[in-house]
Amino acid sequence: MAPNSPPPILLLPDELLIEIAAQKPQQSPTPEPPSEWVLSHVCRRFRHAVTGASTLWTRLVVDLCSHTSAELFRLYLKRSATCEIEVTLRAMDDLQTPKGLQYLSPHVGRIARLTIVVETHQALNTILASFRNFVMPSLDHLEIENSSDVYDMDRLDLSPLKLANITSLKMTRCTPSFPPPQWMVALTHLHLSNNSYPGVNSDIFRFMTTGIPSLVHFYLDLTAVTLRSGGIVSESLTHLVLEFDESETNALLNALASFNTPRLTHLTLHHIHGDQLSFLFDSIKPVSRLTFPAVTSLTLANLDRKECDCEVDENFRDDYKPITAPPLRLLPVMSSLTLIRECFTPRIVLELLGPGLQPWSKLEVLALHPMPADIEKLYVALQDVVRWKQSQQEPLPRLKLSPDLFARDFWAENGVVAELLEEHM
Repeated sequence: MAPNSPPPILLLPDELLIEIAAQKPQQSPTPEPPSEWVLSHVCRRFRHAVTGASTLWTRLVVDLCSHTSAELFRLYLKRSATCEIEVTLRAMDDLQTPKGLQYLSPHVGRIARLTIVVETHQALNTILASFRNFVMPSLDHLEIENSSDVYDMDRLDLSPLKLANITSLKMTRCTPSFPPPQWMVALTHLHLSNNSYPGVNSDIFRFMTTGIPSLVHFYLDLTAVTLRSGGIVSESLTHLVLEFDESETNALLNALASFNTPRLTHLTLHHIHGDQLSFLFDSIKPVSRLTFPAVTSLTLANLDRKECDCEVDENFRDDYKPITAPPLRLLPVMSSLTLIRECFTPRIVLELLGPGLQPWSKLEVLALHPMPADIEKLYVALQDVVRWKQSQQEPLPRLKLSPDLFARDFWAENGVVAELLEEHM
């Protein structure tokens, strides 16, 4: 490079600069300036190119308690021009007349996704009241999160919001009023998590499905909620995610029995243990009528579990009930099973695919992401299963494996169809 030549980065065309700025990095444990902000401060040419690309300025986050944050928010609103925007409003204290909400008012019609994170009921009321006189025709997704440890946002009045086209609602540590506002009838996706309110009962959750005829995806936290058997009926629901708090098996089965969902195809259970899978498969005596006739995919997931005492504690280990038959009564058409950081996974795999189980040709996909301590044990179990199936000339289900398992040479060397299961799973 000649002595007076500009650095190569300055020679990049504007289109490439905009493409670079549009690439959102993975979440960092420490806050970092967004790429569009960084590139707009490199030099005048970069600034001109990046600030002129309005689509780069459509993700807006504002701390409503901070004057500096509000002014930056106003800048993003200006640079996003007429584009649809994703807005996150944060308030860790009570609010009076925050500048950020005043700046947002002329742009309410452009909001496609709105996230509200508050610590006080007063702050939430202030934010909701600011939208009272506005129609939000572009809003498709709304999130409301109570970020405090105080559960004082039970049955929130969301009627001030005029949401003609919303399809998705997520509420964390808070619940909607009962009955909910009319716009909720059009929802297709509903996510209710961390709703540990003593006053919450099955009535509100039953309405969530029976009163929302187009609902297809429902996430429900059951850590502090008791549902009545058969109380939730939905003809439209296809995806159901239930979160438990280390639930007893009978409580798990009774919760499942609360749902009458004939079109459900995907069932996900969070925070249950691997030994409970045998009860789902083999033992349905507590609720003998329990069945999911259309479910093709079952997932047992513990996304934050690093280890489990079940296989170490003699009481749990001795209580383990082996899987001896496919779940033909509970899940008669299930073809896909996913186990994410589940205890007893190596044992479950041997029982599902080894010589002891009745033939189960419907299992087409088996996805596995073990806890760190189980990686080697699961690898050995899978090798045993592969050799057994091949010796019997029986087909294996398609394997989806965590990165540590997928990287092994054994699969290619033995003609096994294996795919990479995404790391975030």
